Amino acid sequence: MANNIQEAFIEFHSKIKLDFENNQLLVDKRDIIIDEIRVYLKKKAEDEGVKISFTFENQGSYSMSTGIEPLVGEDYDIDIMLLFNIAKEDYTAKEVKQWVYNALNKYPRTVSIKKPCVRVQYHQSGETLYHVDLAVYSNGNNDDNKYLSKKPKYASDNEEWEDAQPKELKKLVNGKFTVTDERHQFKRCIRYLKRWKDFKFKYTEAGRPTGISITALALNGFSPELDYNGFTNTYKANDIKALRNFVDYILSQFTWANDIEVRLPVKPYNNLFEKMKDIQKENFKEKLNDLKHKLNEADNETDPNKASKILIKVFGNDFPEITKKESAQVRTAPAIVSSPDQA
Repeated sequence: MANNIQEAFIEFHSKIKLDFENNQLLVDKRDIIIDEIRVYLKKKAEDEGVKISFTFENQGSYSMSTGIEPLVGEDYDIDIMLLFNIAKEDYTAKEVKQWVYNALNKYPRTVSIKKPCVRVQYHQSGETLYHVDLAVYSNGNNDDNKYLSKKPKYASDNEEWEDAQPKELKKLVNGKFTVTDERHQFKRCIRYLKRWKDFKFKYTEAGRPTGISITALALNGFSPELDYNGFTNTYKANDIKALRNFVDYILSQFTWANDIEVRLPVKPYNNLFEKMKDIQKENFKEKLNDLKHKLNEADNETDPNKASKILIKVFGNDFPEITKKESAQVRTAPAIVSSPDQA
């Protein structure tokens, strides 16, 4: 059990952390879907004499090691990149996305074509279990150029190929900090804020900030916080301070009119808050201010038990409560340096 706030944050992180490859159910479902697409394309080649191949990779938070467990009542979100070895001039974006839809549109799944992807939704007893978002790309016959099949922003059912860099964001996130402890804290704080976002916007039908917007903000403004101990010549992560400073940075990005804009740091450089309405952005800012206040309150609280209770209200019951007994031990024991943090 945790007996101080930093240890509580590390325990909290271990509860919410989700690494895709360590979840066999999600891996199996992904692989089944990929196999079905391959079977479809093989038959298409036999019927039409045109051989089409593709490669796939995990995309999104799982590829960047920033994924979190969903809250009860919410489903797992699996993001997959399908990179077709075709030239964008040879096939329309709509045509390629339709291949994926046709290959996977089977009962009892619900398959739909979304603006940026093909979504496969799984249900059980009327409840959503998980969904798989398959983003369809053409490599343009050149490994340096990728094109995403995406619906236009306005009107029309036609798809279009859009310049994209699906692998570059992963490189930016994983290469953001060269010092291991700093990189681990960077990813932990992204996960903390994602869980806060899911918890505080749990009953919001629309307008919650996205995980990718939080990641992009972290790329732009996160600063690691490691406390130096001169007696032992070691550094200890201070996650609550790092998170509070990160929240301060996000708040600084709002204009006087409560608007906020952050661009995807790779092509197509779209504004990741463009779908949020003004009132939703204002609500986001209000919740961030409340988070900042609670983090300050918890950080200034000398009783770890009371501090942990403040943070439970912020992050939910996955954040561990430090018992009064453990809290008393911390206040009477000499300061020690904890073991190295885990990513």
